[in-house]
Amino acid sequence: MKKFGGSLAVEGKARFLAKKIMTKRRNADGIYYQVYKKVVSNEARLPSMPDVAQKVRRAVANDNVGVKEMARIIQADPPLATRVIRAANSPLYRSGRPYNNVADAVKKMGAHATRNVVYSHSLGALFYFRETALRKIAAEIWHDSVQTASIASVLAIYSHGISPDKAMLAGLIQDIGALPLLAELSENHPDVVKNYDEVKRVVTTYKAEVGYHLVKVWGFEDAFLDVIKSREDWMRKGGAKLDLADIILLAGWHTAVGTPCFRSMPSVVDMPAYKKFPVNKLSPEQSLDVLEYAKEQMEDIANMLGSSARRTSKV
Repeated sequence: MKKFGGSLAVEGKARFLAKKIMTKRRNADGIYYQVYKKVVSNEARLPSMPDVAQKVRRAVANDNVGVKEMARIIQADPPLATRVIRAANSPLYRSGRPYNNVADAVKKMGAHATRNVVYSHSLGALFYFRETALRKIAAEIWHDSVQTASIASVLAIYSHGISPDKAMLAGLIQDIGALPLLAELSENHPDVVKNYDEVKRVVTTYKAEVGYHLVKVWGFEDAFLDVIKSREDWMRKGGAKLDLADIILLAGWHTAVGTPCFRSMPSVVDMPAYKKFPVNKLSPEQSLDVLEYAKEQMEDIANMLGSSARRTSKV
């Protein structure tokens, strides 16, 4: 009984300490914690995928919808139609002949890959805000996400089990949690949005937790949730086989090369994800050798997504 009572005492103390920590966090962050709580409790307006993306998603889920119907949905949005054709002709799917129409592009990539390309195109439109500080931070996040996505899609080609379009989409959504936070600040806290450093602080602190919540609301599969949950967990072990989160961690490591935060990161050879990657030979610069030969491919993919693969400052 004494032992049982002792366990209860320990558990009670743990709960007390946890509550104390959260109270301290609330007091320290003040308005920022309230913004975060409002978003994850669905009191704030969450961004939604554009209508065309939702139509494509429903089409993929419907076994009775074929290539022609999907092509018709996509063709109703000319910029999206162009993006889908570019994707089919990109290094991700490049073959002996060019694809010049949406139907052929969809047939080449397949329904699920086409859906991922549509999602990737749609996400870019969400990263725009009127306020200068918010617009700058959103642009920085999108720029770095594009770089991570382009690297991840190339790594996926060598992974033999993870589709490049899925890796590309995962790279783009890893920091998606910034969007509801920025939107809430824009709508209800005009005094805060003028302060670039303060906005960066709330985004950096809460984007992972909010991103997990948003991607779950959007109905993405668990592999994408793992990507967000594992954000910057460089020493994540995961399973025995290389998975999507491993690919994004490797891509994120390469994206961070040359930035201030890189100095505190582990060597790539110490990362469990690196040890699972099938082609883990290093270049003289101590990065994955396959990426040294794929710079043009990564630039093509980044351009397709609407951003150069050049590095920007980190959030």
